[in-house]
Amino acid sequence: MKYARLLSLCCLLCFSGRLLAEDNVSEWYVGGFITQGLVATDNNNFAGKSSEGVSSDFRELAVYATWRPLSNMHFSGQIMSRPFGNVDDGTPQIDYLLADYSFSVGSYNEFGLRVGRVKLPYGFYNETRDVSFTRPSIVLPQSIYLDVIREIQISADGVMAYGYFPISDLRIDVDLVIGKPREGDQAEYAYLRSNYSGSFTDSNGVMSRVTLGDDAETWRLGITLGRYDLRYKPGSLGELGLSQGDVNFDVAVASGQYNTESWSLAAEYMLVSVDRSDLGGFFELNGNNNSDSYYLQAIYRFNRDWDLLIRRDVFYLDKNDRSGLKAEQLTGLPAYFMWAKDYTIGLGWQASQNISFRAEWHYVQGTVWLPAQDNPDIGSIKKNWNMYLLQATYRF
Repeated sequence: MKYARLLSLCCLLCFSGRLLAEDNVSEWYVGGFITQGLVATDNNNFAGKSSEGVSSDFRELAVYATWRPLSNMHFSGQIMSRPFGNVDDGTPQIDYLLADYSFSVGSYNEFGLRVGRVKLPYGFYNETRDVSFTRPSIVLPQSIYLDVIREIQISADGVMAYGYFPISDLRIDVDLVIGKPREGDQAEYAYLRSNYSGSFTDSNGVMSRVTLGDDAETWRLGITLGRYDLRYKPGSLGELGLSQGDVNFDVAVASGQYNTESWSLAAEYMLVSVDRSDLGGFFELNGNNNSDSYYLQAIYRFNRDWDLLIRRDVFYLDKNDRSGLKAEQLTGLPAYFMWAKDYTIGLGWQASQNISFRAEWHYVQGTVWLPAQDNPDIGSIKKNWNMYLLQATYRF
């Protein structure tokens, strides 16, 4: 039923947008996309029960619209349904909904403000990760862009200031967001490792990014810095003896990219510090965690419509215990729960302007980013596993 309602909304918005455009009421643009993915694994589950057969519980259905009443002002938003195993049941959610006002200073400098639910300026791919045409692979490098916390990473409710400054043949872009992170079950799994009876509320955060590149977009460098303060209120069950307090989350991402006509090379490195000690209970003595992660990626465009991707993606939950052996002694859980190394080969074909297909093979050692919601029996989780994915996308 929820998919039928969203499809009806897509059709209504597209029809209304065409009528408004024909009557020249104002400048409207309405579009959307439908993506279907198939996932199979030999061990462990990803996006559903993929180890028991091919899982089709990996879909994206979205409609977006932009209205520009003035040349320097527009309103835009996107509603998406994204079933993703037991991580997301596909309930339609607002990815972003904002008002944008821009103004120029001098001949070239431009500044602007966005207010509402805004996309977070995080790394190189976060703002375009929602559309398969604008991301380099079916599954982004999980060391930086985790699907299990997509809701937290993609947007926040607040204010965003942005600007760009050309300097000779270079360009500097600056983005700053202050607002309230999106809270929900994904946040609890990410920071508390389970979905308890309590909840996060009254949280706030700030994120900034600075990028430098040349006008020809041959290369670019970036740095992202952010901090979240998530207020946790325990539930009636009082799991782990937790009390009301803050979870402090600090992140830093360094990004680099080099492009030629046929090649795109990219790498990103992330440092994350999570402090849960304010919650007491289980986290009073082991509430601090410092992780680091990175990926190296090469894309070769051997044809106008075809590309080949190769990537190495590494994630250590504790950069001071990269083997995971200390955590194994402390918790009794296997050491490979604390890290993951993902080797990926992917093939993409853009069949037309509106249709694309992708195929990927992941050989993964370790399970740190494996969705806990899809793998409730930790005793059955294996260290080494293969993941095979197919994806088709149509945009309108």
